[in-house]
Amino acid sequence: AVVSTQSTGGIVHMMACIFLGISYFVANYHRIALRYNPAKKMAISWKAFYHFYLLALLICSGLGIWSDGVMYCFHLFHIATLFDLLRRVIQGATIHVDQLLVCAPFAVIITYIYAIIYFYFFRDMFNPEKMEYCQTLGQCLVTVLKNSLRPSSGGHNYSWTGRKEFSDLWMRLLIDASFWILFTIIGLNVVTSLILDGFRQLKAERERALKDMTTLCTVCGLSKDHLTSNGISWSSHVDRDHNMWSYITFFFYLQEHTGKFSAVENEVLQKFNKADPSFLPNGRCIAIDTKLDLENTL
Repeated sequence: AVVSTQSTGGIVHMMACIFLGISYFVANYHRIALRYNPAKKMAISWKAFYHFYLLALLICSGLGIWSDGVMYCFHLFHIATLFDLLRRVIQGATIHVDQLLVCAPFAVIITYIYAIIYFYFFRDMFNPEKMEYCQTLGQCLVTVLKNSLRPSSGGHNYSWTGRKEFSDLWMRLLIDASFWILFTIIGLNVVTSLILDGFRQLKAERERALKDMTTLCTVCGLSKDHLTSNGISWSSHVDRDHNMWSYITFFFYLQEHTGKFSAVENEVLQKFNKADPSFLPNGRCIAIDTKLDLENTL
């Protein structure tokens, strides 16, 4: 009875994950682009991190049925999507994920080189009682990787069993110091700098977006200084001429309306479904156009 209940709960959980993915793609299918197109600024790349996150949710949900619910712990990460602060933290840490993935093979190569050195010259110094294994090259590699991720070890802090002579100290100093410089100082600092640079870039983008919200018109992109220099009130322009919410209401009307459309409405709807923003008055507003027309007439 318990197994049946777990299976039923697992199926319900998987259906919820499927529904989450379907609802996302139904809402954004017209924005997902297989190829990057600069003209479609509202498009979403198919390689977006959220797409792989949804796939991981579904896979872990399916594996949870056959793992007594152990894999369901991955879905706790979904809490982060409910809070803007946590979303920005994750986004900042993964903004350079492609560069971080490139660094990973080099870290493995460095540890593999040291594993070969230990295996062929110092395998007898490892102490299995302290979980130091080097009977095979694979065991050496795992041991080196394990000790490489210990920040308190100060390098490869092995037992060096049977090597207590002063002459062995120079070799140990050379190995530990070189690994500490290559892996700990250079390697880990490169990873840390990439993550911090991601947060700095995210902060700069947020500050630029906040500045644009107060100095640039969301609809036409004209600056506040340009409008005021032409005798147009900024508050009147963003509240009446190019009210952002009026455009959003119009887009919602086009998507929900079931009757016939006019020629203009039909053209705007087609471009909107193709994520083509050319129907927006980019760099133009009727007040400036009217002023220019009057000046040309006079």
